[in-house]
Amino acid sequence: MLIDRSHRGWITFTVLVFVLSGAYYSYYAHASSMSGGNGPSGGTVTGLAYGIVAFTMMVFCGLLGVRKHFRIWRLGRVQGWLRAHVWLGLLAYPLILFHAGMRFGNGLSFWLMVLFSIVIVSGLFGIIMQNLVPRTMLDRLPAESTYEQIPDVIESLRREADRLVGGVCGPLGVETEGEEEDRLPGGAASRMRTEGAVKGRVGHARGPSQGVQEGSGPLKAFYLEVVRPFLGQTFMAQAKLAVPQSSIAVFEHTRTLLPDTLHESLRDLESICDERRQLALQMRLHFWLHCWLFLHAPLSYALLVLSVFHAIKATFYF
Repeated sequence: MLIDRSHRGWITFTVLVFVLSGAYYSYYAHASSMSGGNGPSGGTVTGLAYGIVAFTMMVFCGLLGVRKHFRIWRLGRVQGWLRAHVWLGLLAYPLILFHAGMRFGNGLSFWLMVLFSIVIVSGLFGIIMQNLVPRTMLDRLPAESTYEQIPDVIESLRREADRLVGGVCGPLGVETEGEEEDRLPGGAASRMRTEGAVKGRVGHARGPSQGVQEGSGPLKAFYLEVVRPFLGQTFMAQAKLAVPQSSIAVFEHTRTLLPDTLHESLRDLESICDERRQLALQMRLHFWLHCWLFLHAPLSYALLVLSVFHAIKATFYF
């Protein structure tokens, strides 16, 4: 969700309400102090009004999750609800502070303010991530894949690399992944679709074995010892191939050990490793894009429940 022109109306509304409510709070706080009372608090009529308005906004923000699960309901577009969720959630925070007399209070009131602060910070973090991560993926991931298909693409990359190296070095002496899948209904067809997309991205995909080429021993050893483990499902972040600069150096060194006829195969292998790094980056970015929700969503609903309990307790107290 990017902050764009569609948010201008909400930004104007939020700033306007914040300024007006802040100005009235200044008058209210000054009047409360001059009257010899204890100053602004949530128990006054004005304090209760701030609390009721803020709690109503919080409830509306909590309904976003319900709206997402019932998309067929004609209750406005989800994007519109999301914009309202962002700006009303931000606006509710200062209103709650005005309700509490600009104090965190004690006991339940204190922990409610701490919880609300965490919810706001996690929400702001999510907004930042949703602005930065898609742009990063667009700039740095030319071979972006659907997140759910990444494990299949990784397996296809490794099989493609096996065929590539096996085509010029002969049998690798390792079990080729995916043979069991081919025996399952639809397994081969699904694998061929994924590998077709992989071939289109890495460019120079080799076909079946072309026989052992002279001087291919270093390539075979390099592949089995360095490259093939790197192409596994678990990304080897500490491996030399995990960093583009060191990977270039490793491939350049290997290139000096091979005859010219194998340089193109080595370039193809380098392209496969480059895509493996891109897939690892995509998985990391996807994690940061969504991890904040595991904190923000449950704490938001906990905040609503405790706020109801706080309101009931305050009613009996007064």
